[in-house]
Amino acid sequence: MKENLNKAISWLYRSGRPLDVARYEFLFLNKSRDTLLAALKSYQNDDGGFGHGLEPDSQNPFSSPIQTWIALGIIEELGLDNEHEIVKNTLDYLQNKAPKNNDLFYATVPTNNSYPHAPWWHYSDESAIWGYNPTASIAGFMYKHALDKDSKYSAEKTISKAIDDFIKNPSNNMHELRSFLDMANYIEDFNKFDKSDEFIKLLLKQIDYNLEKNSDLWFKTYCVRPLQFFDIPGGYGFDDFKDLAKKEAEMILKQRNPEGIWDITWTWDQYPEAFAIAKRDWQSNLIIEYLKILKAYNILD
Repeated sequence: MKENLNKAISWLYRSGRPLDVARYEFLFLNKSRDTLLAALKSYQNDDGGFGHGLEPDSQNPFSSPIQTWIALGIIEELGLDNEHEIVKNTLDYLQNKAPKNNDLFYATVPTNNSYPHAPWWHYSDESAIWGYNPTASIAGFMYKHALDKDSKYSAEKTISKAIDDFIKNPSNNMHELRSFLDMANYIEDFNKFDKSDEFIKLLLKQIDYNLEKNSDLWFKTYCVRPLQFFDIPGGYGFDDFKDLAKKEAEMILKQRNPEGIWDITWTWDQYPEAFAIAKRDWQSNLIIEYLKILKAYNILD
């Protein structure tokens, strides 16, 4: 680790979430994954879903599809196989218990409103579903990790419908676009799906259209940045956007505040005490996410 990251690592050990400290030690120090498994499991509820502010902008302790979707990324970091208890319980929640309508998972859930949360996580009947965010990404994960033929077929149906719906009505929402991209990248045999080529071409066109090309804005405003799609080199579309992604990766180290860490570019309009905690948790998470990018783009020693 480069010496100029010492301040960020010291901050992480002082103020970061135990989960992110465990991720750092597992991903960068090759320490045992047992500590990270225990930390991740502490966010998992008896129903198999995840809550407890795993997504820091919602402090809801109860399970929700969004907070469970956040856990999927850490499951991938750990490389857990389908027989692991955490994976089995997660799939059971997603298949049998998570709220959805017409095969679309709820983005917000009613219990959000009883706990501090960002305004975009406030539940209402009208705002419960955000298109294919996070459904497309979750469907890709479920297809990859399906425990039986019925589960795989169910995920396959959702993916096929997602492809058709996107082609008919292409999204311009950065979170939904990322969800579609995740879906495709989860699936090794994605080209087996009908219209997969048309879908990928259109998806990359929409990403290009929505991407902020002015690098001066990437770390100053809430905008669509290359690394929001291509934080890991490779995958669909990477070759088309690798120069922009590399440029953003090379800017990361210069964007730290005097504490040596990275600030977030959003805020809440209420719950100031809870937001202070959420901000700290996001900064903790950002340290790990940026270190992963710096490593992936060969910017770290």
